[in-house]
Amino acid sequence: MPGCPSHGDYRAPKHRGLNEYHYFCLDHVSEYNKAWNYFEGMNEKEVQEQIYKDWYGDRPTWNYRDFASLEEELFRKTASFRAEGAEQGKKQDDRAKRQYAHTPEMEAMNELGLEPPVTLDEIKKTYKTLVKKYHPDHNKEDPEAEEKLKKVNMAYTILKVAYTEFEKLPDQK
Repeated sequence: MPGCPSHGDYRAPKHRGLNEYHYFCLDHVSEYNKAWNYFEGMNEKEVQEQIYKDWYGDRPTWNYRDFASLEEELFRKTASFRAEGAEQGKKQDDRAKRQYAHTPEMEAMNELGLEPPVTLDEIKKTYKTLVKKYHPDHNKEDPEAEEKLKKVNMAYTILKVAYTEFEKLPDQK
């Protein structure tokens, strides 16, 4: 400011372009900025447009609804591939289930009512539930409960050992 003895280290915009600046001392820059109105001289529509542009960082945007018909067309054209892929995946799953159906691990999972993939925590949780269900102290009238509990214990042991061995494999860490 003319007549101000302080050095002008602080900049303040000259206009909305924000590419030219006045340099003031701290007191005068504060005074200038309080009085300065970015939207001065703009009508309501221009103010709203500026706010909208600022919302998106003044970058171009696209209406994604324009792509909806393209997306629908691609979805329709690839439907046969998805159906074939799903059928192929189901066949592979069925083959894998048949291949491993009679392993001790799969029989143990069936005994506990589990299906792969399972975590050790899921195995433990199911085991605890079944132990409570078949424990002889809770099933004094049911002579088969003790046998069922023995099968549950054996199944849990098999799965626990298998899971422990699985975690030791180098690819599982």
